[in-house]
Amino acid sequence: MAGRERLLDPTGDSDRAADTTLAPRLRSLRGLTAGLLENTKPNAARLLSALGRDLRRQHGLRASVLYTKSYFGTPTEESLIQRILQNCDFAVAGVGD
Repeated sequence: MAGRERLLDPTGDSDRAADTTLAPRLRSLRGLTAGLLENTKPNAARLLSALGRDLRRQHGLRASVLYTKSYFGTPTEESLIQRILQNCDFAVAGVGD
């Protein structure tokens, strides 16, 4: 399902133009590297670390790399986004509390 979807902007800035085309679904995770982005809230890193272990064990993920944004209330820094893009095949963002 790679179509256009209506997404709500959680920042409240809905006047921005955004590409809402969904990324194609991965056929397999085997041999891939996942970027796991945590938002600094309690338990986010714990949740994502457990997810990374499960994906390696159950789906043959090669590696998972945990990234941490600077503050949960702000957008992810562009430099961090670029690091994830350069080093990972896909990313998962997780929140905690």
